[in-house]
Amino acid sequence: TPGTYTVTYAIAAGGGCAAFSTTASVTVTAAPSASISYAGTPYCSSAGTAAVTRTGSVGGTYSAAPAGLSINASTGLITLGTSAPGSYTVTYLIAAGGGCALFSTTASVTVTAAPSATISYAGTPYCSSVGTAAVTRTGSAGGTYSAAPAGLSINASTGLITLGSSTPGTDTVTYLIAAGGGCASFSTTASV
Repeated sequence: TPGTYTVTYAIAAGGGCAAFSTTASVTVTAAPSASISYAGTPYCSSAGTAAVTRTGSVGGTYSAAPAGLSINASTGLITLGTSAPGSYTVTYLIAAGGGCALFSTTASVTVTAAPSATISYAGTPYCSSVGTAAVTRTGSAGGTYSAAPAGLSINASTGLITLGSSTPGTDTVTYLIAAGGGCASFSTTASV
């Protein structure tokens, strides 16, 4: 059992000699053992913080590779908003001591950039005879375009409007990025 002990060596009395004893101290240290996890991974960069779940030995320090993850070396708490999006390996390290070699264990963490975008159709209003109208998008890619009310001939992938086959009127175009990577869905609109 880990702890500090006193070992006694005793020689019983005999041959005219009194009993004799001497002692020595012995310490047994528990070998470090732990596991860590970030159960919510992947995390969105807008989610605030991500806490580690650790079981086993305390007293270790946390680090991450590659560089870019904002992690507290003492607690393992990750500040997502100041972390660069990407995939990381977090290492929990207990230094050698008490006769035991150093111990380390790892966990994977992924931080996803929170989606953000704006769209516009700078030429609006358009004449139905002009041909097509292209969207100007800044920010996150990968979303889909839709329009309401019905009648606007719009490409869901590119946002390109075919004016000649569109019903005249005022429409609201929505650019939607689906939820994923720990981030909620995102949408923004423009009027055409």
